[in-house]
Amino acid sequence: MKRIYYSSRNKKSSVDIYQVYVQLQSLFLYFRNKDFFYEKLRISSGYMPEEVSHKAVFEIKFNPFPINKWDRLDINEDKVFDTMEFLYHHVSKPGEQTWMQSETGIDYQEYIDFDEDLGKQEFRDAVNMIINDYDVGFELVPTGEILAKGNNGLEEILEAEIPEYDNLNIDTKVKNAIKKWKNRNLSASERKQAVLDLADVFEWLKKTDKLSEALDKKDESALFEIANNFSLRHHNPNQKSNYDTNIWHSWIFHFYLATYHAVIRTLKKKGI
Repeated sequence: MKRIYYSSRNKKSSVDIYQVYVQLQSLFLYFRNKDFFYEKLRISSGYMPEEVSHKAVFEIKFNPFPINKWDRLDINEDKVFDTMEFLYHHVSKPGEQTWMQSETGIDYQEYIDFDEDLGKQEFRDAVNMIINDYDVGFELVPTGEILAKGNNGLEEILEAEIPEYDNLNIDTKVKNAIKKWKNRNLSASERKQAVLDLADVFEWLKKTDKLSEALDKKDESALFEIANNFSLRHHNPNQKSNYDTNIWHSWIFHFYLATYHAVIRTLKKKGI
């Protein structure tokens, strides 16, 4: 189910949130009928415990059940994605069944065990087939969060593997900045902070005299001039303020991230 089809691969398919909601209904029924929600929620094709609705309300502040009967006003990105995340956290793949007997002598079948990791993987793959085509493209990551993949053409730099270099001062900060940037509910100030987090990585590399080993003086200065000139830090009279922050912060973030990859790979190649 991990397969991504032609129109999705080539970004020729784009769906709105109502279409995602319709697909969510099929997603739920598909995994419900395979008893993927049985271990943790006791949901089966013929039974829906009342407790599940209460559990959903105090976890996501919304009752998504029955999933096929939402009010039109409830069909929005937050509720659809929250429901997907809720289901993900309560999914597991059933194993073999065995015959058991109740205290009253009634024979029935019960699952011997469940595989949570495999269940989550299969469910996540199915979800990602759906939300890959919505808006800029989203993905459900192993931690159970739905994150933005980035604008078309920029996904690769956001998904590129972070090379091991300095876990405390660089690696972790870059990973956290990317995770912050991909948050679908990111505010303007949080987007700005994600950019500053990457700028801080370059600041540390500069202080440790490592940045100059990968960039010449002119390129090194340009990195910090960008942060200073676009009102990111160190206020001065020459800062630009009449620009669209969403557009330019996005450009700066991806430029910094691409530069980070080039710098770290250069340092590792030199053995520094």
